Amino acid sequence: MATTTSSTGSTQQTSFDYTSLNKTTTTSKTDMEDQSDRFMKLLVTQLQNQDPMNPMESAEMTSQMAQINTVTGINKLNTTMTQLMSAYSASQGMQAATVIGHDVMAPGSTMTFDGSTAMDMALNLSATTENIRISIVDKNGNVVEQRTQSSAAAGTVSMNWDGKLADGSMAPAGQYKIVARGTVDGKDVALDTLTWQKAGSVELSSSGVKVVLADGSAVDFAKVTKIR
Repeated sequence: MATTTSSTGSTQQTSFDYTSLNKTTTTSKTDMEDQSDRFMKLLVTQLQNQDPMNPMESAEMTSQMAQINTVTGINKLNTTMTQLMSAYSASQGMQAATVIGHDVMAPGSTMTFDGSTAMDMALNLSATTENIRISIVDKNGNVVEQRTQSSAAAGTVSMNWDGKLADGSMAPAGQYKIVARGTVDGKDVALDTLTWQKAGSVELSSSGVKVVLADGSAVDFAKVTKIR
């Protein structure tokens, strides 16, 4: 605590620096009460040591009281925001838990084909894309389906695969992968894909709520676009 003294006759007037109170920004109730206690002690000491002929002006006292009010207000705001974020995270976690056991469409490239039911999938394009090429690959790396599209605007481009091979027969049940590329601003780039997968569990972490999919990958709950 910084102090300065000035002589007025035989009486010493002490001026206290209350800005040091602003250095503590913790949010516990004990710390906030401690700051208030320290402030009151400092204020009482200053009043006791003031020059009776030159007492503290009301504006100065108001300013000093405003400093502790500011610190207390910031601490209360921090506490409130922390509580709101905790409540939001818990709420989002409860919402995410409802998808467990359901199929969700989310960023990914893995698909599970049951041997008869057509599989829906989609491209998630961030910009207008040209020369789109899509390949569906089996677990051995063999391309079982290919298709092209001249162009598409930014957004979600839905599509499906009926499971038929080039010779008209049905592909065997199992895991497949969609690989997509296209041209954006003259550059050949990999395109983001969305596939349906079963949601196995939900993870709560400091980075947010994630849904763990059947292939072991985890995606942000906010990126899940559909549930069935």
